Amino acid sequence: MTEQAISVSLLTGEIKRLLESGIGDVLVVGEISNYKPHSSGHRYFTLKDAEASIAGVMWRTRSLNFTPQDGMRVIVRGRLSVYPIQGKYQIDCVSMRPEGVGDLHRAFEELKQRLGALGYFDVARKRPLPKVIRSVGIATSATGAVIRDMITTIERRFPALEVVFRPAIVQGGEQASRDIARAIEELNRADVDVIIVGRGGGSLEDLWCFNTQIVADAIRSSAIPVISAVGHETDVTISDFVADVRAATPTAAAELVTPVTRQDLLMGIELVRRRMVGDLQRNIADLQMLAVGFIDGRAARRVTERIMMRSQRVDDLLTRMTRSASARITRERTRTDHVAALLASLHPLAPLQRGYAVIERDGQVINASESIAAGDRIAIRRQADVISAVVETVRPTESSEGNRNASEKD
Repeated sequence: MTEQAISVSLLTGEIKRLLESGIGDVLVVGEISNYKPHSSGHRYFTLKDAEASIAGVMWRTRSLNFTPQDGMRVIVRGRLSVYPIQGKYQIDCVSMRPEGVGDLHRAFEELKQRLGALGYFDVARKRPLPKVIRSVGIATSATGAVIRDMITTIERRFPALEVVFRPAIVQGGEQASRDIARAIEELNRADVDVIIVGRGGGSLEDLWCFNTQIVADAIRSSAIPVISAVGHETDVTISDFVADVRAATPTAAAELVTPVTRQDLLMGIELVRRRMVGDLQRNIADLQMLAVGFIDGRAARRVTERIMMRSQRVDDLLTRMTRSASARITRERTRTDHVAALLASLHPLAPLQRGYAVIERDGQVINASESIAAGDRIAIRRQADVISAVVETVRPTESSEGNRNASEKD
């Protein structure tokens, strides 16, 4: 039998045809390892169990509602294929989901602990909402009831508030997370005062796009305060922990940015109107009384009496101030004299005035603790003159000799 060699590509192509036609679609459960999201958006990983492993690929056009991590058990649906360049078979994944809901909770807790350790949830970095909010940016679905409820709440409470709406994908996997992150970045450039990001309630899988580091990074990097309004009051997401303020519901978020309602404004205007009318009525009554007083001379007398009382009050205050200033000057002068006398007594040359002399060496006063040796040149400074001398001998006094003997015995 004549043997004919074939090329590697032909052999690989035949293997690919046999695998894809012979096995085709598969549903496989296993543990993820070596998960690598590429910069292109494609994901590469290995699916393994205790005895075998197989390569997997999931293209960026196929969405995920969670972030895969090494060690997570998942169920993938796809088609067996061959990558000819490396000559290896792999699963071309169409969908992927955690093996159980418990894996989603575990993934949530792991990301929460990791971001918490990195300081994403620190209270010190959270900013309060502005006291005056003139415009608000909203990132949520354009088709759901959430945006309608929020717009209705804002128009009812404070219709003058400007709303900048950026429709966003708020359900799905990485595609939704990336779109939410882009929405936050775009609203930062829209010069709004506050950003609200959120959606209505749903399952953990439905809300998973708010449990990703992509969204957490976007909220943390926002230069504008962010309100997270995801789901119902009992729903908690990573975005709630990272955001500056968490609202229980999207409607509650709309109430947070409209602390002053239209009714409040109308009541305030009415109060101001009543106050102005009352002030005008009182001023008119005062002017009427003043006019009547001038007519009968009583107003002139009251003005004169008031001027005399104010003059007497000024005289009393002037006398009191003069007396107080004089007493304070006397106290300060006494204290200054005392300090000056104390400083004079502490001057190094003060003893000369009392008949004592000061011994100097090299222009410096010799303290009692410093030693003097034979041959030292010293100056004896008295009040009227300075004597230069050379030390011939140094002899200790009886008191110092006794102190030295006592210390040696000890």
